[in-house]
Amino acid sequence: MNRFVPASALTAVALLTIAGGGAAAALGGASDTRTAITVDCALGEGSNDNQVILPGETLTVTLLNCSQWVVTNLDGLGVIDVPGEVSDVVSFSVPDATPSYVFTVDTDADIELTFDGQDIDIDVTVATPAANPSGSLLATSRVTMPIEIPDFAIGLDELGSDVLLGDNPDCLLEAGYHPYQTVPITISDTGEFTFRVIDVTPVDEDLQWGQPYFPSQDFFLAVYTTFDPADPEAGLVSCNDDRPLDDQSFVNGGVTYISDDQAPEFIASLAPGQYTLVLTTFRSTSSDEWADGEFSSWSGVSDTTWQPTAMTALFELWGPTGSLSLGQNDQQPELAETGVDGSSAAGIAGAALALAVAGIAMVAARPRASRTV
Repeated sequence: MNRFVPASALTAVALLTIAGGGAAAALGGASDTRTAITVDCALGEGSNDNQVILPGETLTVTLLNCSQWVVTNLDGLGVIDVPGEVSDVVSFSVPDATPSYVFTVDTDADIELTFDGQDIDIDVTVATPAANPSGSLLATSRVTMPIEIPDFAIGLDELGSDVLLGDNPDCLLEAGYHPYQTVPITISDTGEFTFRVIDVTPVDEDLQWGQPYFPSQDFFLAVYTTFDPADPEAGLVSCNDDRPLDDQSFVNGGVTYISDDQAPEFIASLAPGQYTLVLTTFRSTSSDEWADGEFSSWSGVSDTTWQPTAMTALFELWGPTGSLSLGQNDQQPELAETGVDGSSAAGIAGAALALAVAGIAMVAARPRASRTV
């Protein structure tokens, strides 16, 4: 349920901050955010140890059940602020018989907690600025991937491998089935247009420590002249699985949205006409499997499951000023007056689109491992 409106149609818009506000995983605290996490040494670490903060922010780490654990910045720099110390330290030991202990970090740090052969990692990354795409920000729209959703198939004779959609080297998909949603758009002027995802829900595990995995963390975006799910390679104009920069990116249009380096972004040369934007997943999961929180049996992550929930992607469209006309699908949302109820993931996922008129992109340089979930 999505709609495009030209950015010029509104004079002021409130954007909802999603990043860092998702429900915490069992290994974290109930109120974990981008700037405050709880690490319980009795539980260990989750599937990912990343924690991203913005310039000027301070991460507060509350340790539970970590008595006698040693906390060290493996980068070798004194950046850990602990109670009672005049200056930041490289390493410290949690006092004995201390059920709860707090330290802070406000810069890049490779934090490791160790005790009796056990270890817990917290990889803190701070964002740095990067340029916006060329042209003007024409629209920002949140697309919802509901639990009940259609799918299309590609590469059924190559199951267990990755295939290229339309032989485009930037359009890698896992062979199999892919749930999808579409958004129709109308272009009025010839030019180059940038499509990019700047935020997903639930919160990406690569952005916040201790979060669970969801397929929304590896979305795939494509634009078509016309889209036929029975022939997903016909009418393809351009597409992308992962943005070209091997890092995380941050977009600030009054509030900050964070997206992982697995978020899609591409540039397409478009002539005036009707087009269809398609949002899907890199990994193979049929409509039934999606509803059950499972990947296909041949998927490279077939043993990974998730709690079925509506997922969303917030994407931006950049291009020549005034070149976007109103486009909508059959299920048209209402425009939000002052935002949406952020009290639950369901409320966010069902939110009406938000529009922005300006943005500043930021990236956090971070070595990236091979594709994992």
